[in-house]
Amino acid sequence: MRITAIEVEPLDLTLQTALTVAYGSYPVLNYALLKIITDEGLIGLGEASPDPEVTGETQAIVLQALRQVAPLLLGRDPLEIEFLLSACSAALAHAPAALAAVDMALYDLAGQALRVPVYQLLGGLVRSSIALYPVIPLDEPSVMAAMSAQFVSMGAQTLKVKLGSSPDLDLLRLREIRGAVGDHVNLRLDINQGWRDAATALAVIRHLAGFNIEWIEQPVAAADLEGLAAVAAAVETPIMADESCHTAADALKIACLGAADMLNIKLMKCGGLNAAAKLLAVAEAAGLSCILGSMGESSIGSAAGLHFVAVHPSIIACELIGPLFITNDPATGYQIAMDTFQAQISAVPGLGVRLK
Repeated sequence: MRITAIEVEPLDLTLQTALTVAYGSYPVLNYALLKIITDEGLIGLGEASPDPEVTGETQAIVLQALRQVAPLLLGRDPLEIEFLLSACSAALAHAPAALAAVDMALYDLAGQALRVPVYQLLGGLVRSSIALYPVIPLDEPSVMAAMSAQFVSMGAQTLKVKLGSSPDLDLLRLREIRGAVGDHVNLRLDINQGWRDAATALAVIRHLAGFNIEWIEQPVAAADLEGLAAVAAAVETPIMADESCHTAADALKIACLGAADMLNIKLMKCGGLNAAAKLLAVAEAAGLSCILGSMGESSIGSAAGLHFVAVHPSIIACELIGPLFITNDPATGYQIAMDTFQAQISAVPGLGVRLK
């Protein structure tokens, strides 16, 4: 089997509600779709989901990057995953989302060719489903409270709340959300670097005692590992690194500095399934808990992440909720039981998703 064609095209995903975080608002996600085609008629699907503030890429950058690496793939056996990813990693050193698209497309092809789901290629199934939890975008307190109450009425028991615009307003948002959903709902906070420095973060966290917060994600600027370490050392609530942690090397540095208790692994930050496994191994050795995060990917990227979660019991939470919010998902096959917010891992060969 040989790769005979590479197709790359823009993938503009429209959201039901704009995803607003501390550093920007996104009503449309400008991503890229990759198709790797073989002489046996198989098509491997990949998705590049860049974010200039996180991966350092734009849609234009990933489209160009994927077209530039096409010659490295054409004519090759797609089952040579390690070799091909090594070659592409060098060419895409500063384009991790583009590399993630290549990675998942190759695994999709391998699974289809061998007639097994991707989770079998990654080590075998340890769970057939995992609970997801809704994300509440940054907005006015009343709007966030109403959205939180709506999800809880649908059965959600955990919410991830986006904060970070201003400490006083963030506390008001939390008060209204907690008042709307009651005390039994788990709240996880994502600051997206919005509190910027350790002094500000600690000042806010001191007022969170009554809110029963499960963890706090990226309270300070991504580059400020010393500040992140100061926060982690000073508070009992677990602190998670997201924008500060892209690679296995980042995980090692965070562990050595004691800069976080938890890590948010995202395929788009690290470069795909292959790289995510290496990052997770470092985290496991260092005793850092990990979740599998999301860049709001369509069913394609979300399915790839779900196969990763399916084989790694040390992943304690999963945020692959993009398909719930996208109005023009290009693929089918990613299944969520809405009454329980459980994502169901597909046993269909490859990633288990197909274009509509």
